Amino acid sequence: MPSNPPSPISDHRGEQPGPAGGARRRRALAVSALVLAGLQTSTGLAAAQDSARPARTGLDWQLCATATPDWPIKNDTRTECAELSVPMDYAKPGGRKITIAVSRVKATDRKTSEAPIVFSLGGPGTYNITNSATMTQRGLATLNTNRDFIGLDIRGSGYSDRIDCVDKPFAEPAPTAPEKSFKKAEFDHQAEFNNRCAAIDPEFVRQITPENAARDIDRLRTALGTEKLSFHGASFGTAVGLAYRSLFDHRTERMWLDSVMPPKRHWPTMDTEMEAPGKADFAPFVTWLTKRDAEYHLGTDDSTVRQRLGDLRSELEKKPRTGGGVRLSGNWVIDQALRPQEEWDEAAKNLVAVRNGGTPATPPAAASEPTTPRPFGLGNPRTGFNNLQYNAMLCNTATASRGFGELWTAREARRTADPMTGGTQFTTWCAQWPLNAPPAKSTHGKSALQLSGHLYEGVTPYVWAEQARDATGGTLLTIPDKGHASVPETPCAAEKAITFFRTGRQAGGTCTDGQQP
Repeated sequence: MPSNPPSPISDHRGEQPGPAGGARRRRALAVSALVLAGLQTSTGLAAAQDSARPARTGLDWQLCATATPDWPIKNDTRTECAELSVPMDYAKPGGRKITIAVSRVKATDRKTSEAPIVFSLGGPGTYNITNSATMTQRGLATLNTNRDFIGLDIRGSGYSDRIDCVDKPFAEPAPTAPEKSFKKAEFDHQAEFNNRCAAIDPEFVRQITPENAARDIDRLRTALGTEKLSFHGASFGTAVGLAYRSLFDHRTERMWLDSVMPPKRHWPTMDTEMEAPGKADFAPFVTWLTKRDAEYHLGTDDSTVRQRLGDLRSELEKKPRTGGGVRLSGNWVIDQALRPQEEWDEAAKNLVAVRNGGTPATPPAAASEPTTPRPFGLGNPRTGFNNLQYNAMLCNTATASRGFGELWTAREARRTADPMTGGTQFTTWCAQWPLNAPPAKSTHGKSALQLSGHLYEGVTPYVWAEQARDATGGTLLTIPDKGHASVPETPCAAEKAITFFRTGRQAGGTCTDGQQP
């Protein structure tokens, strides 16, 4: 098996549990990359929620700045790190163990007995262990006066046990290949990665789920010696939060989830919902064109302009061509329609020229085939992005959406319904994903649950927060902006979040200081 590049986590290569349930070893947060050896495939996740009520286990806390070789926060003298041993498969609590990297920033008032707050602010695929420290510099920092801040790297990412599997180069079809061929090539490329990388250790990869992340957090709660904990999740961290409350409602004090994931993950449906907020982004350009029909001849009303641009997009999806140094595809039409206002004249001239069979009059360097960003998380973290953990978290418990035919049929239905903007999302992360695990069902619990949704954002659309509210009975706060996971930077919401964690008072309605588009 090829070696992986050095990485600051514990080395588990070749380690297998003995008869007593695990080989003992000295742990450090600073050795080399993990490649878990493939063993027998697991039989699945445990149905039990509080498996065997594990006894409190001590954590060997060390300053993160000295315990790791590359702690990203300079001059950090407060954040402590430790490693937590948990069952890889909670259906087999005495079996194979894995290590979860955790962090804390102690409350400044050490007389406090308030429940700690666990932060999970992004992902999957990214590290979150620094959340405990970064939140002391953001809008909820005052809560650290009487509550410990806790962070962790979810299993399969960051400093926690993980598999590093390298993606192979993508072989693009010919520039003139139709859009379906490009999408099929993307799907096949993703399917190859999924099957090759999951096969490294399917027993481990199958256990990378929000539900097991929640179980890990509850083991952490036990290790911290606290009866309950509070939780602040954002973006994909909300999926972990929803799973935790579903499994451990009685262990949850208060939970705030911002930019919420949907309770059920079905990618064709989610693609539809992610497209909806973006439709408004095209409107200003379309309206601008209607007022200049004498110059561009694309129509005097919105409906006509949208239809003609949609027809051009459809034409170029079926028969792309090249011109002016760029591939002229359906995505190229979308690129032009979304250019900034100061470039609308150039965009319109390009569209008219190509519609008339010519080449772009002024092709910008940026008008190239777009790449679909992974929609959740914190961007490109310093220590790298774990593709396999990302896909496992999103796909192990996802229903369907693993075959190309289902995805393409759903995409074409959206294109038919809206020729100009439909079908811009085409999510292939679960292409032929080979593993399955049962999801936790969201329930109406008794613990205090506050949700917040950003009305105009497209990363985690507002409708997902509504779905989570309906599934859990939580209270939904509406923030009328395009922000994503931005409660700490939104004064109204930050104030309400502080009040919530201090008193349990929930907030409905709308935060009026959100910036509307």
